[in-house]
Amino acid sequence: MRVIILKNADEVARWSAYQITKKILKFKPTREKPFVLGLPTGSTPLATYRELINLYNEGILSFENVVTFNMDEYVGLKPEDPQSYHYFIK
Repeated sequence: MRVIILKNADEVARWSAYQITKKILKFKPTREKPFVLGLPTGSTPLATYRELINLYNEGILSFENVVTFNMDEYVGLKPEDPQSYHYFIK
């Protein structure tokens, strides 16, 4: 295991988003071979998600042919329920 020490949460978010972006771009996802990305819940990954959105808005990253799944979800909630993680991540 490699330990990366960064100065603050913003640096962690940028580093994490960069690593995810690098993996997606290297993978070169296609319709036949999508990149699968697990999305954790909670407040910890929110800054990373914001960084990923910024990279998308800047045209650096595309989520075309990227399939996501939520790592946590409440059983029995419909995707459109405001309490579901599906609703939150959309």
